[in-house]
Amino acid sequence: MKKLLSIFIISIVTTWVLTSACNLQKPLYPLAFSSSVNNQVWEIRDTITPTFDKIEWLEDGAHPEPPSWISDGGWYNAHSRQILVKSGNYIFATFSESFNWPVVSASLETEGFYFETFDDFKSLLCNDQTWWLMYSWGLPSDWLGISPNTTRVAAEFDPNTSIAFIEISCRITNIPEYFLQIASRPAEIGIGAEKLPKPLFAAFDLAAIYIGDFDALQLYEDYTADHRHYRIYFKAPATLLSQSKDMYSVSLEVSPPYVGEVHNAYRFMNISMPSDTEIRNTSPSNISTGVDNIAMFGLSDSDRYPHSFQVTSGPPVQDLTEFLIENTVRWATEPEIWVALGTAIIGIYAGFHGKRMWGRQKTYYRLYRSMINLYDHYSDNLSKFNQEIENLSKSITKYFVEGKINDDQFDKLLTRRDDLLERAKKLKKGD
Repeated sequence: MKKLLSIFIISIVTTWVLTSACNLQKPLYPLAFSSSVNNQVWEIRDTITPTFDKIEWLEDGAHPEPPSWISDGGWYNAHSRQILVKSGNYIFATFSESFNWPVVSASLETEGFYFETFDDFKSLLCNDQTWWLMYSWGLPSDWLGISPNTTRVAAEFDPNTSIAFIEISCRITNIPEYFLQIASRPAEIGIGAEKLPKPLFAAFDLAAIYIGDFDALQLYEDYTADHRHYRIYFKAPATLLSQSKDMYSVSLEVSPPYVGEVHNAYRFMNISMPSDTEIRNTSPSNISTGVDNIAMFGLSDSDRYPHSFQVTSGPPVQDLTEFLIENTVRWATEPEIWVALGTAIIGIYAGFHGKRMWGRQKTYYRLYRSMINLYDHYSDNLSKFNQEIENLSKSITKYFVEGKINDDQFDKLLTRRDDLLERAKKLKKGD
């Protein structure tokens, strides 16, 4: 019996060596999002890193077209830079913009502001900036604690080109009010009419974040003749990450006004779970996936916002071969060998099952990536794209019948296929 057991163990170890030679490194297949999205909407990318007491959030938003107040010839560009000065407990903000003075002065006249010359405008601006910050940027100075004593104004005018330039630098001292303001800035005021898209990160219930004590906060905005772009980064106290035994969970609750709504934006979110874990579950599953410890969500301009985005991660599933190597010597020496043998058999079954699951995951990501690549290459040729996507659909069905992908993966692929087909049709109509 001992001889048979030794042969059994040697056979297992030999199999491990052969398998390891063919799989020296675990491949990574990140979720690929197409860059060929609808050019009429915002593209927003979020990178979110929660810990037990903090959250770090970086969001980039871009739009390939200028806002109307630039395209109609009023403004040429506008920029803002807003940075938290932690030691002074204030936000240092700089707002700069250049515009066509005759056009803008005529617009101001309809609002009740009449200036005979640019010097008259400059004089009023240097004495009182509050009205311009509200008109142009939608910022109420009194509510945000902006003091004239710490505000600097620069204004220039070129009579040859009729181009005016303004730069206002100030300190915002009421930080909680400021944070609420940038999250829900009024859209009807001045050139703010087409500023940040809705929803920004205000789409989420930020009640769990203590906005009175930020560790870091930065907001950059750029509006030019060929694009709109913003970047916001903050790090603040929060308790979004929770732990139960060796499992970790994060839930981002969507604010009630946005639940079930469709918004004019593509949003791609990456949520980083603890580095020594791997993603176990994501919800909603039809718009999400996971690679290692990163959960990824994707919303198109036709997707409705769910009630929440949820992620669960846990320790990596131990590879069968690692388990066998760790326990081979103990099996051969300890008297409880039959117990160990039973454990080994269970481990073998779990390992084969895990390998099968990993194989399905690899196949799923390979098919998903192929689908995205087809869209990127042939979306401008609808007939070719339909032909290629039909061929890929046959392969997807074949893999599903053969058990190489599961039901959920099959449904996700078909959903994304239909979405890409619809996008290609819209793109064709746009041409």
